[in-house]
Amino acid sequence: MRAAEPAGDLEVAGLFGRWATEPVIALAVSGGADSLALMSLAHRWRQSLDTGPRLVVLSVDHGLRPEAATEVAAVGTAAAKLGLAFQALRGTGSAPTSDIEAAARDLRYGLLFAAARAEGATVLMTAHHADDQAETLLLRMARGSGVYGLAAMAAESRREEMRIARPLLGLRRVDLAAVVAASGLTPVSDPHNEDSRFARARLRRVMPALAGEGLDTPTLVATAARFRRAASALDDYADRLLQSAKVDVTGAVRLEVARLAAEPEETRLRVLARILRAVGGAIYGPRLDSLVELASAMTSGVGTVPARTLAGVTIERRKGELRFQREAGRAGLPEIHVAGAFEGVWDGRFIVRIVAAEARLRLAPLGDAGRRSLGACLEDGLPRAMEASPALFQDDRLIAAPILGFQAAPEHNIRAEMRSIVPLRLLDRRRIDDL
Repeated sequence: MRAAEPAGDLEVAGLFGRWATEPVIALAVSGGADSLALMSLAHRWRQSLDTGPRLVVLSVDHGLRPEAATEVAAVGTAAAKLGLAFQALRGTGSAPTSDIEAAARDLRYGLLFAAARAEGATVLMTAHHADDQAETLLLRMARGSGVYGLAAMAAESRREEMRIARPLLGLRRVDLAAVVAASGLTPVSDPHNEDSRFARARLRRVMPALAGEGLDTPTLVATAARFRRAASALDDYADRLLQSAKVDVTGAVRLEVARLAAEPEETRLRVLARILRAVGGAIYGPRLDSLVELASAMTSGVGTVPARTLAGVTIERRKGELRFQREAGRAGLPEIHVAGAFEGVWDGRFIVRIVAAEARLRLAPLGDAGRRSLGACLEDGLPRAMEASPALFQDDRLIAAPILGFQAAPEHNIRAEMRSIVPLRLLDRRRIDDL
C-alpha cells in the first residue's frame, strides 16, 4: 500500500492502462476530494496517450441537499477547465425517509448507467479507494456476510451490462487529497460523511481505534484480497458443477440433486445463488441465510420435496433433480407496449428484437392460456417457465411466441427474435453487494 505522494509521482498508466482500448469512459464525480482526484488523474492519463478513450464526467444531484445543485455545477466548471465533456444528472421524486444510503446509491447508479449508455460508454469509473475498501469489509463483517461479501470490492465488476471500474483501490484517501491539492481544485464536503445516521460515517469514527489494535487499512485490504482469492476458487468449482446443469429455451434450469449434494456446503450455496439470480432475472442473488435454508431442504433426505419460492424462482425436487423456473410473483412480469420496433432485454433473461408494422402490440409473458394453446411446442418443458417466457400479443390475442417456435403469421408483417440469456447469466460470477 503506497503512502501519500506528490501528485506527479503517481503512475497513471498503471492505474488506468487496462481500460486504454475503451471508446468512451464515464467518470462518476461528486465534487468530493476522491472523485475530483479521479477526474484529474484520468485526464492526465488520457493526455499521455496519442489515442484513447473519450472521457465524460457525470455528476448526480440526489435531491437530498439544497446545496447539491451548486456542487454539481462546480464539477461542471472543473471538467470544462480540463476540456472534458460533462453532464449534470438530477433525481426526481420525493426524498427517501428510510434507508437513505441504499436509496441514494440506487438512484445514483440508475442515473449514471443511463447517462453512460447514452454517451456510448460501457465503463463507468468510480473513485473508491483503499480506505473505502477497508470500511466495506468491516461493514459486511457487521452484517454477517459470507465469503463473497467479505471479498469487498473488485477492481472491476458488472451491473446492468455496465462495467464498473475502480482504478484507485490501491491508493489511500490521503493520496487522493494530495492529487486534488496539487491540481488546484477545491473539493466540497458532504455532511452525510459526518452524519451519525449512516453506518459508514459511524464506522469512520472508530477506525483509528481499530487501527491501534492492528485492524488498519492495509491489513483490512489484504484480508479482503484473500477473501477474493477464496471466492474465485469457489467460483471455479461452481463453474464445473454448472456445466452439468440443463438449461432449456425458456430459461428453466435442471440440476441433479446428487451432484449438488456431493459438493462442499460453500460450493452448494454459490451454485444455488448463481442459478437463482440467472433464472430470476435479478441483479442480485438472495440473502445468505435464505440460501442456507434452501440448500438444506433441497439436498437432504430422499424423494420429492414440495416446491418453494425464493428470489422470484420456483424450486422443486422431483425424480432426482432440482428444477428452477421463473415465477411471476406479486409484482408480475414486465409488459411493454411496442410501436414499430423494440430491442432490449426483457425481464433480465431474454434478448428481444422486434420489427413490426402493427402499432398496437404488447410484449408480455405467455401466461397460462398461451402455454395451453402451445403445449405441444416444447417437449418436456416446465409449465411455469413456459408461462414466464416472452410473447407478443395484439390486445389479448397471441401473435407470436418465438421461444416456443410459434412465429407471427405473414399477414402481420412482424419479425420477432427472442433468445434466452440464462445460460450466459449462469456463467456470471458477479457477487452480491458489489457496488
